Amino acid sequence: MDIDGVRTQIPLLANTVYLDSAGAGPPPKIVHESMQSFLDEWRDNGEKWEAWLLEIVKTRELFANLIGAKLEEIACVPNVTSGLAAVATALRIRPGQNIVVSELNFPTNVYIWHSMKQRGLISEIRVLRQKDGQIPLRDFEKAIDDKTAAVSVDYVSWINGCREDIANVAKIAHSHRALMLVDAFHAVGVMPIDVHKLDVDVLTCGTYKWLMGPHGAAFLYVNRKILGDLDPSIVGWHGISDSVIARVLGKRDTFGKPFDLDDVDPAKDATRFEWGTWSVISVVGSKAAIEFTLKYPPNEREPLIEKLTTRLLDGLKKKARKITSPLEKTRRSGIVTFEVADAAKVAQKMQSEGVIVAPRVNTLRVSPHFFNTENEIDAFLEKI
Repeated sequence: MDIDGVRTQIPLLANTVYLDSAGAGPPPKIVHESMQSFLDEWRDNGEKWEAWLLEIVKTRELFANLIGAKLEEIACVPNVTSGLAAVATALRIRPGQNIVVSELNFPTNVYIWHSMKQRGLISEIRVLRQKDGQIPLRDFEKAIDDKTAAVSVDYVSWINGCREDIANVAKIAHSHRALMLVDAFHAVGVMPIDVHKLDVDVLTCGTYKWLMGPHGAAFLYVNRKILGDLDPSIVGWHGISDSVIARVLGKRDTFGKPFDLDDVDPAKDATRFEWGTWSVISVVGSKAAIEFTLKYPPNEREPLIEKLTTRLLDGLKKKARKITSPLEKTRRSGIVTFEVADAAKVAQKMQSEGVIVAPRVNTLRVSPHFFNTENEIDAFLEKI
């Protein structure tokens, strides 16, 4: 891969050592240009509603291609929380059932379940605790039983970069007829993902981190085999069978007939979880970001990221730093964390000197992407 050529497409890298893609990825020119073009068109010609609706469909299709899914299995949602909430509140949970989550999850992927328990919708939340920065597979085996409705875990932990053994956790979940839900925000764009090979039931991801897109757009994958087992507790006007997008795709007048207000017929595909109108400018930016990702695909990115994190880990070991990320190759990701006193002050000092990393709970989190260089890793190590 021509990394120098890639870097010329990311303006921020001209004057910054950017090592915080786990926080927010720097946008390539194509993302900025696409969003600017949208704004210019909107300013000069007004709303192009039907054309915008087709952009939603095209972006769904691109995300489907990225994770090995089918178009009908993808919904476009405003953020990961909305995607998880839409599915969580659609589960058919029986009395006495439990939900299994991980301490390494992002807070959203724990709080949603606790809030449902507080309302009496779930009997028990089983939060698995980390051991040496990861959740042993045997702990999933002990926690998941025939009363487990769903297992909901992050593919890669935001707090220490631990990569979960998703395929084997899914295998355990399915052996007890539990659903497997995955927040893949820190995995999509870093490593190749095929949702059908992983055998997950639900996967959600935003675009503003490793996909280098804007805030305000995310995607929800729901395996078509389980769509009929989910009952949305909320259905908006975009989540019905006769939605405006369905009308446009069917070459019908978008508002040519009234909507049926005597009942609700949820869409037969994953779009039943699209509650309301999208932030179209965010979707346009996300479309460009996914196109950029597919141009430099994860199967080519991952070895580069692994090389950079290995150099980073080796340098930290030489400095006798206490690393809090897992070191096993199968558990590693694009995130490396290590203990630092006054982490926030250290990160602020580094930022003033043009090096961007993130302070996280008594650690520094360093997250190089495929466009970073070994020289940038060395520059960080020298400063630390």
